[in-house]
Amino acid sequence: MIRWAILWLSGLLAGGCSSADARDYFAQAAPQERDAAILGLARSEESGSIMLRDTRHCGSGGEYRVRKGTAVPFAITAPHAFHDRRTGELAMRIFARSRAAAAAQNTVARDGSDGCEALDVARQGEHLFTQFALGFSDRFPDGLVVQLHGFNGAKRSSSRAEEASAIVSNGTASPGPDTLDLADCLSRALAPRAVLVYPTETSELGAEDNAQGKALREAGGARFAHLELSADLRGAMISDEQLLDSVGSCLEEAAA
Repeated sequence: MIRWAILWLSGLLAGGCSSADARDYFAQAAPQERDAAILGLARSEESGSIMLRDTRHCGSGGEYRVRKGTAVPFAITAPHAFHDRRTGELAMRIFARSRAAAAAQNTVARDGSDGCEALDVARQGEHLFTQFALGFSDRFPDGLVVQLHGFNGAKRSSSRAEEASAIVSNGTASPGPDTLDLADCLSRALAPRAVLVYPTETSELGAEDNAQGKALREAGGARFAHLELSADLRGAMISDEQLLDSVGSCLEEAAA
């Protein structure tokens, strides 16, 4: 409490908060209201979770949810909730229907289509979105941060990627057993839809430049999973709760 009182006072005097302070804040099991204000976030509670959101016009801070009580150590996130249609809705629905410990989505479009300055949080190493991932990792060093993205099959350079429903990676050229296990689970959950692993089954959409993935690897804590979902699959998950729950179960299993 003394430490956070100092941070709160110094934040008020400086008119802001450092990346380290934001990371510490997101590492808390129950982030408090007065500290949220330093980050430019409004805090509320609903349905057994704490919600933190940048409510300002064109506020770029993002939206974050932290489950109160017992949870599975995975965070479900959507850095392009506007541009990759329905990924934000899917992330929040998976959070609500699973036992995920946390969730996040952006609050400003990456292409500026919402009338605000464009911002791609998946490329911003100092953004609150990245500090959220690092704070989650500090709290759950053996946990899993999942990012949902959406792709257009017609824009893919290979027929295999064009026809895929999902592409799974860990943001590196070495998928590892955890990534392969997650892909296997998703293949069963989404059958007969095709689930590909980067880079062994496709050379596209591997997220090697993803800011959150890089930060997590450098920190050496929680793992990172990058899921690219086709438009058809996103639509199916929205309309089919059983399918949505099956995907959520795979993520819970991967984080266990």
